[in-house]
Amino acid sequence: MGSVKTTYVPWVVFATALLAWGFVGFFAWSLSHAEVARVAEEASVTQKTTQREAALRLHALVRDTKDARAALDSLAQTDVVSMVEALEAVGDATRAHIEIGQVLAGNFLPGASPEDTSVRAITVVVEAQGTFAMIVHTAALLYSLPVPSVVDQLQLDRLPKEADTSDGPWWLVARVRVLTTAEISS
Repeated sequence: MGSVKTTYVPWVVFATALLAWGFVGFFAWSLSHAEVARVAEEASVTQKTTQREAALRLHALVRDTKDARAALDSLAQTDVVSMVEALEAVGDATRAHIEIGQVLAGNFLPGASPEDTSVRAITVVVEAQGTFAMIVHTAALLYSLPVPSVVDQLQLDRLPKEADTSDGPWWLVARVRVLTTAEISS
């Protein structure tokens, strides 16, 4: 009977050792899993905090730029009549004879979103006649209009000597593209 006990003792010790190593392995795995979960939770909290801070900065920026946005909206709300009057005022300021040749409404420009089709480009052809100083001053004022605009094309010509013009020997043709959000009927 003594030999039977001595045969089972190593097997029981071996099974106990395997069970102990199993518990150690399970403990190590659960610690590793807990660490991964903690890191993931920390990353999630950091991401949420960053998003919250970005939203707060955006709200503060929107609040701080309220007056500037209102001023920009009022500039962009320029209607066609106001644009033409501003261009004619350039002629009054420079004493050059100005005529508005064409006013062409373009397509809507793509906005921040595909549904936003509120910005439209209007092209105005301006012709001016006067002395060289008047024409250059007119061109400078066309480039600095108080509305969102750009001069797409500018042409300066000297009229022939045989042309009897009382307004001056120089001629200017400019294409001015103005951006507006005003409603334009077709």
